[in-house]
Amino acid sequence: MTVFDPFPLPGHQGLTPTHAIDWEAIARTVVRRILAVERAERVIISADPYYGGAPLEAVRCEIQRAGALELATILHWSPAVGGLRLPSGRHPDSELDRAETAAMKQLFSCADVFILLMNDRRRAYRTVATSQSDEVVNEWKGGRAAHLHWFQDPRFPDPSHPVNLLHDRVNEKAIIDLDYDWMRRMMERMAEMIRGRELRLTDDAGTDLRFRAGVRFHTNYGDASRERMARFTSGRDREEEVPVGSFRFIPEPGSAQGRVVFPRRTDGEAMALGRGFDVHPFTGAGLAFEFRDGRAVSVQTGGDQQALDRAWAAETGDKDVLGEVIIGCNPLLTPVPGSSFLPHYGFGAGVVRLILGDNVLSGGQFQSTFHRWLTWSRASLEVEGRPLIDQGQQIPLEDLQP
Repeated sequence: MTVFDPFPLPGHQGLTPTHAIDWEAIARTVVRRILAVERAERVIISADPYYGGAPLEAVRCEIQRAGALELATILHWSPAVGGLRLPSGRHPDSELDRAETAAMKQLFSCADVFILLMNDRRRAYRTVATSQSDEVVNEWKGGRAAHLHWFQDPRFPDPSHPVNLLHDRVNEKAIIDLDYDWMRRMMERMAEMIRGRELRLTDDAGTDLRFRAGVRFHTNYGDASRERMARFTSGRDREEEVPVGSFRFIPEPGSAQGRVVFPRRTDGEAMALGRGFDVHPFTGAGLAFEFRDGRAVSVQTGGDQQALDRAWAAETGDKDVLGEVIIGCNPLLTPVPGSSFLPHYGFGAGVVRLILGDNVLSGGQFQSTFHRWLTWSRASLEVEGRPLIDQGQQIPLEDLQP
């Protein structure tokens, strides 16, 4: 029998778990350590009814043990329901789509905590309404959230493939065994080191980009407690991604100078997630952005330049800005043998991601139809001559000098 849900409830769904994951320990970490859920707090869960029965059960039990109240559980779209939605997961009737989002905002106004569990990314459609939860959380006053991600290698749809089983172990270890106090110190040291200073990103393919860091950072080190989250206003700041390890900031507008060579795709998953025109037809022949005074003044390819020009011209808004920089910091999100897919899309130590275009979700001001990720696992990043990352290797905490 093919196991559709790799993490079913044993003896309940007639399926066999792919292998044993310590979901109870993961649930304790999310509910008690990261969210620090308090007695009588009202919790909303979002979960896939066909993917992740075991983690859902563990999270629900831990909410009960914490003395919190399970206010509602929102189910992701099943195949039949998904067939009645748009491929994006949104409602096909724009008026009803707006009404649905408004209703979600009303529901969240009654809650204190939101736990979003993993999506089944093997589906041909989105199992949740794209950007809906982001919009709701961004406008949610006083709430806080945790998003439990669980990514396997998209090249291997079978959850029991040996590579996917190894990805499971990496995800498990990166949540349960992480020294969260060390992660906090690491990110605080990095923030102190780069705040307001110029950084330089380089790689062997010709990327050489300079930009100045801003003064605000999203430090995803595993503290979504009510006390800490009360200080933040943007949805990005009030949601902790799990496994943790994302250090984000918006560069100073107008500061980006130099050349960015789009990293080549090396696995079965797009290294340019997001939205906007499909960059993959151009990356094989080389795709480069030239930045001057914070804007991309030219976009070049060794392939079909005319097609690229048309695709680029069709994008609107602040498509030509460096919207955000993400530095991966989790030392336990290590590469998996036999897989070129980066665990948790690059939250592992030493990975650098740039986002071109829209950055509203992270509290920025740029809006665009174009929002693309560029991810490097072997780049170098320095701040005013001092290394942060050396060819994909994160400089140890004790060697980071502000």
